[in-house]
Order: sequence, then C-alpha cells, then structure tokens
Amino acid sequence: MNESTAVTPSRLLRRAEVLARVGMAKSTLYLRISAGKFPKPVHLGSSVRWVESEIDSWIQDQMEQRDQAGETGGMDGGIADAA
Repeated sequence: MNESTAVTPSRLLRRAEVLARVGMAKSTLYLRISAGKFPKPVHLGSSVRWVESEIDSWIQDQMEQRDQAGETGGMDGGIADAA
C-alpha cells in the first residue's frame, strides 16, 4: 500500500469513555443521537462503539459554536439577578 492510499486507523470508544469525554448522561447522549445532534455509534454485534475522531470533531464544533456565540462561561448565562 502506498502512502496516498494509507488509511489512518481510528480508535473506537466505549459508551463510558464517550460519556466521560462529553460529560453528559446516557439518556442525553441517546436523545442527541436521535435528534441528529451527536455522532451515531458503530454497532459491533451486541455492543456499540463511537469513532474517536468523530467525537473529537463534535467536541471541537461545540467549542467553536460557544466561541462564535460569545459565551463566557460565567454567571451571566441568562440567569436573572435576585434583587
């Protein structure tokens, strides 16, 4: 195989690894998959795995959306002040 056709292997992540990376509950993960807002898993027999590069890209997209929206991550996230 020459260099132009070489494929870089991608690691497959278990659900627990995906949940730890993205910090969401299992139910939220599957809701986002159903809504088309999260990468779909790869089915391997009775188990599922996610392509690591797709999860990394999704995380990067979330950071870019945050940056474009000007989110600061502070207390001004839409919560009204209790006066």
